Amino acid sequence: MTTGADKLTQLRWAVEEARRELIEAEAKLADRRSDIEAFQFEYEATVGVLLGQLERVDAELNDYLDRIKQRQNEKTFGTAFSSVEDQYRKTWQSSSPTVPQPRKKVAVSENVEAQIKRLYRQLARRYHPDLAADDAERAYRTEMMTAVNEAYTGRSLAELMALGKELEAYQHVGSSRSGETAVDMIKALEEELTRCQRRLKQIELEMRTLYTNPMVELSTAVKFGKQDNRDILAEMAEEIERQIARKTVERDMIKAQFDNLDR
Repeated sequence: MTTGADKLTQLRWAVEEARRELIEAEAKLADRRSDIEAFQFEYEATVGVLLGQLERVDAELNDYLDRIKQRQNEKTFGTAFSSVEDQYRKTWQSSSPTVPQPRKKVAVSENVEAQIKRLYRQLARRYHPDLAADDAERAYRTEMMTAVNEAYTGRSLAELMALGKELEAYQHVGSSRSGETAVDMIKALEEELTRCQRRLKQIELEMRTLYTNPMVELSTAVKFGKQDNRDILAEMAEEIERQIARKTVERDMIKAQFDNLDR
């Protein structure tokens, strides 16, 4: 027959194991996100800049085409005329959303990387919101865990150490509060175990979802390309440069037509 003390011991062991699995899973998820963001920076530096240049040249080309069409409409209708299609296109082309830039992953030595990973796990174990005992502590943990994740992504050992000092100063009464009965402790441990298991399932789903990210697919192609001595990003950049050259010639020709309209 299992006694209350035996059940408490079993639950404590199960919760401790779930905590360990949760922190490891959170670290792997953070690493994966960090790798994706690092590749995204490489992509933006190699390909994204050229895509922006191509878009600008294409916009200039379309602008000259619109101005030529407007001049032709003025001659035909005697006034400036824009079709509904032209007005719609101009409205949507003029408002390009600003994409927030992720924090850049900084290259660090193996020794520093090991310190960062070790400290991250320590802080995640203490600050993880799903290990909170009440709503007030959950709010505090959520705020601090966000800061921990940002510092980890940026590979900032100094920020993590500062958060560690704040952790030392932070005092919170644990699950073994005085006056708590065995039944209360069992209930609290069961709830914590459920939260940990729920979050583990969420992380598993997030990891699977990350593999559908276009950047992940491209980064995988880049890795396989390197095995065949190919630089996929460089190849993409060369193709975009050719497109820019063709568009630039086309834009210059249309510009010349526009400049000759009044001659």
